Amino acid sequence: MSFRVLIAEDEPLMRMHLKEVLEELGYIVAGVAKDGQEALDLIAQEKPDIVILDIKMPGPDGLEVAGKVSQQLPVIILSAYTEHHLVKRAKDAGVMAYLSKPFREKDIAPAIELAVTHFLERSALTGHVSRLKEELETRKVVDHAKSLLMSKEKLDAVAAYRRLQKISMDKNRPLKDVAEAIILMYG
Repeated sequence: MSFRVLIAEDEPLMRMHLKEVLEELGYIVAGVAKDGQEALDLIAQEKPDIVILDIKMPGPDGLEVAGKVSQQLPVIILSAYTEHHLVKRAKDAGVMAYLSKPFREKDIAPAIELAVTHFLERSALTGHVSRLKEELETRKVVDHAKSLLMSKEKLDAVAAYRRLQKISMDKNRPLKDVAEAIILMYG
């Protein structure tokens, strides 16, 4: 797959060189920005697959931009600065890879592949955690409704749960919605 890459770099020669390297490697350069605000505007407009940001540039710097977009797409930081506090800020901003200037052309493709892979893994994990939270919330609501049915209608646990299931099927409503209605009725 040929990824669409957006570049944000304030040094004109570095921008041009990075664009050429990416194109030689078979990537599509979706846009080139000279500062953080232009990067944000182009990201919204062009919807790239990945973004490479210089860490220090005018407007919002690369780490500020990364913090705003790293939930939506993989971010690689390109920087001459490798101080521990900057690397930590990059990690906290959700950056998936960190390339040092001057970069070696052979390091670009592996950084992109790793950034995309890590981003997809993180996205899948985030989705999984969200589903688990939703399942836990549903379970709590259903258990509460079940206990109300047991108390108010003198049902055992199995019969109360079956009652919830039957109403859910008869009304073609999610079990959680039925449980919430029971809680409103008896709660």
